[in-house]
Amino acid sequence: MSRIVRITQQKRHPNRYNLFLDDDTRISVTDDMILEFSLSSGKELRDEDILKISLKADEVFTREKALELLSMREHSRRELSIKLRQKGYQAEIISKVLDNLESRNYISDTRFSGLYAEELIRSRRLGPLKVREKLFSRGISGDRIREILSGYGQEEQAENCRYHFEKKRLQIREENPEKAAEKMIRYLQGKGFDWEIISRIVRE
Repeated sequence: MSRIVRITQQKRHPNRYNLFLDDDTRISVTDDMILEFSLSSGKELRDEDILKISLKADEVFTREKALELLSMREHSRRELSIKLRQKGYQAEIISKVLDNLESRNYISDTRFSGLYAEELIRSRRLGPLKVREKLFSRGISGDRIREILSGYGQEEQAENCRYHFEKKRLQIREENPEKAAEKMIRYLQGKGFDWEIISRIVRE
């Protein structure tokens, strides 16, 4: 059994408070949790109460950080999970929080993958191999990747490849033609285009 000695408001997070217990334990909670658990100075807490409060706090803070990251931009479930783990949140709590956010449509791999693919193909003009690699690295399923790439036609690939070709050509125009060609091919391969598209653009 432990007793709450005092409760103080945190300076950096006005909605958070520190509970100081008589065994020198400190627990961070939110204002909502103070009401939910009827916390006040002098209240005695059993070990199971402290555990319940700590787990609730972990869940609340994990959710807050997840929503903060989502407010900046869309994330896939996998990259959001990785970022939260890197910040020290517990894997089990992260999974529970993300399940809840997914059920409420705050995160959606389908929505994220569509927006991200649009950026990769239309803005960054990458080839299908690079698009596949980047989507896969963010935890997007193979079926969803195939669905996206089925709409990335040969002519659009050629147009994007041609865009990168013209940019690179200005950089290597003074070089030996053979070396310039090798550099160009490696460069276009690095942008995610296959040999069929590259050879077509180089021949042009």
